[in-house]
Amino acid sequence: MTQQQTPARVRPRPNFRAAKVSEVTSLSPHLVRLTFSGPAMEGFAPNGPAEHIRIWFPREGEERPVLPEWGPNGFVIADGAPRPVNRVYTPRRWRAESLSLEVEFALHEGIEGPGSTWARKAKLGDEVLITGPGGPYRIAEDAEWFVIAGDLAAVPAIATIVESLPAAAPTEVIVEVESPADEIALAGPKGMTVRWLHNDGGVSASGKVLESALRAATLPEGNGRVFVACEAGVMRGLRRHLLHERGLAPEAIHTHGYWQLGEENHPDHDLGLDVE
Repeated sequence: MTQQQTPARVRPRPNFRAAKVSEVTSLSPHLVRLTFSGPAMEGFAPNGPAEHIRIWFPREGEERPVLPEWGPNGFVIADGAPRPVNRVYTPRRWRAESLSLEVEFALHEGIEGPGSTWARKAKLGDEVLITGPGGPYRIAEDAEWFVIAGDLAAVPAIATIVESLPAAAPTEVIVEVESPADEIALAGPKGMTVRWLHNDGGVSASGKVLESALRAATLPEGNGRVFVACEAGVMRGLRRHLLHERGLAPEAIHTHGYWQLGEENHPDHDLGLDVE
């Protein structure tokens, strides 16, 4: 009797949407909003707040991103050939009527990845490829309060979350940026409080002020939710604090390491779940 073999799983090819920069807006010294538009964005459909997309950038000397052939297991890349350059971002706002997607890029001083390097120089007509979206933050309908915290890289995600919260949800927002010049307006539930923290030390100090503030914060009684997105090491310390010192249940906490100090290619799916 011949044992039946399970067919090999074929990895589906993502929908690579070509889009061009149609608007460049400086929001603060360290945050720039780029609007991407084009007919290939037809059918893009947001799934919820703090979701992610992947942006594929052209390499130096290229007018547009050039992708390898797609095989059953993803890209087919020859030995020694460069891999496609891409990074994950939070879509800030989708405008279906103009097929335009706004994405905000954090421009950390002293840490330059491919995405921020490209975004600093971006001009009208520059072309990228966009895949996604996926992985939104699910807002608990039965939550009695929310604490939303993060650093500069998390500002777009924080903005989309607070805009999506119930109108009467008691909400505290804690955001660490470099200076008062990086503070932007956030729209959220009535009575939402926002604390802007300034690290004054650039990327090397990122997260220290945020961690101190969240450790000292008074969390309300009852069924609440805490969202934290920041540097990966700081995120783990805060997740450990919320679980073991505050006694919050894992389902009440969403943590995300958006980047890691000293690491250029930090994985985009780092939720800190190794902290138990």
